[in-house]
Amino acid sequence: MARITAEEKEQKKQMMDELIFQIFLAEGWEAITYDRLAKELNVRKSSIQSYYPKNVMFATALQGRVFPVVIEKLDFSSKDGFIQSWLLAYHDEESHIFKEVVKMLLHNIIKNGTSPYSRSAIMKLQHILGKNIGEEGADHAIKMVLGATLYSQMSV
Repeated sequence: MARITAEEKEQKKQMMDELIFQIFLAEGWEAITYDRLAKELNVRKSSIQSYYPKNVMFATALQGRVFPVVIEKLDFSSKDGFIQSWLLAYHDEESHIFKEVVKMLLHNIIKNGTSPYSRSAIMKLQHILGKNIGEEGADHAIKMVLGATLYSQMSV
């Protein structure tokens, strides 16, 4: 079997990243599976696993693309403003993207321990908030919203 060039490999990765992103936008994190990608791309699961060894790695396809959507929904001016804006964005029936991003983060944290991708995203939010309200307030606010979000999942 012929080996693919580095350029071809990068093109395939970009194609897979785009499909992951499109599925995420349309259907959410839980719809992204090896089986689904293999079927849509007409390749073997093992081919996809060579690019994404663990399913948590699907999150790399979303890096830099969903964070701006999350940021625009949040109020970083105060602790209460941040918590309120988080909860409103999470429960917004008009737009599911914020909720899907948060569900993905929680899923990856709970299933795999704090993955570097999930940790990085949460730490970035905490850093931005900390600039406005101080590190201690930001730490408390992040813990509040993650706890409230996790708690709300129990009643779904």
